[in-house]
Amino acid sequence: MKKDQIAINTLVYLEDLKAGVPQSEMLDWVHELGLKNIEVRREFIKDRKELQDIKTKSEQYGMNVFYSIPEVLYEHQKLNVETLELYCKEAYDMNASALKLNIGEYGQVSEADLKEITRLTEKYFVKLTVENDQTESNGRSQKIVDFLTEVKKLGGPITFTFDIGNWLFQGEDPVENAKLLQPFVTYIHIKDIDQEKNTRLLNDGLVEWKRIIEILPKEIPAAIEYPISKKDVLVSEIQKLLDM
Repeated sequence: MKKDQIAINTLVYLEDLKAGVPQSEMLDWVHELGLKNIEVRREFIKDRKELQDIKTKSEQYGMNVFYSIPEVLYEHQKLNVETLELYCKEAYDMNASALKLNIGEYGQVSEADLKEITRLTEKYFVKLTVENDQTESNGRSQKIVDFLTEVKKLGGPITFTFDIGNWLFQGEDPVENAKLLQPFVTYIHIKDIDQEKNTRLLNDGLVEWKRIIEILPKEIPAAIEYPISKKDVLVSEIQKLLDM
């Protein structure tokens, strides 16, 4: 894997997030690692000033910003247009190029929905992806394939963030799902998971992460997304990806 593909999701710095360190500071740390991609988490954004600080740092370092939002696109079978616009605007304000949501409770994808999504993503210059999380409602491959197939058929602007570890929470095979969802994937979340569903360092869990990455599209961003308390351990994890 090339270095310019590797991203750091700020969950890596969970202890610092819990201690109140703003994510804007973490752009300095990612820059010091020699990386050009960071994924910022909405649940740890403090205020609007932080959005501006992230934008300033990203422009200073020439860093790509991705925006992780633990919310849903659909609720009660209805597109959340107002909240989607809010998220798109936040992404724009911090200079983020893409944002990630979960699908939520959708009935059928309509042309009207996709027209609205297209309008917002074009207005705020942001791309939209959905992810498989650890829940039954948003982590099952069949629902995700059905949704993305409908979107693609109607020419909609939604792609997929493939979390290689979350499938295990649903008892699904990450390798088979990589083959299934490969045509939709534009971003990867990297983590390893053990038998007790705890995150582990790469090669210490059950996930065949190298095999999965070989199946998924080449040269797309891939984010390390699990807590790592020491910088030397993080450097070692990055090296595992570089050695692929």
